[in-house]
Amino acid sequence: MFVVLLNYTAPESDIDANLVDHYEWVSQHYDAGDFIAAGHRHPRNGAVIIARAMSRGRLDAILATDPFALHKLARYEVIEFHALRTIPELAAYADPLPTTAQR
Repeated sequence: MFVVLLNYTAPESDIDANLVDHYEWVSQHYDAGDFIAAGHRHPRNGAVIIARAMSRGRLDAILATDPFALHKLARYEVIEFHALRTIPELAAYADPLPTTAQR
């Protein structure tokens, strides 16, 4: 699984001018099952996306199509982690627990 931190690198007016396109992009990836959660950071200096487990190359390709990336409005920090435990509603996104031999 991944946590993606978007850090805005452009004035707020440029971010606002591209929000509709960015929201459509986010919705497309919710519908595809790529994203689990997303939202603005507080203070409003960026956003956070939680993406399901996939190859890093696939995630990088997805992020490259974000209108914020295309217009060079944000920097992306990607943190990969293994979700070994989740609440029951997110169990489908959990990584399998390692067996004794894998530890």
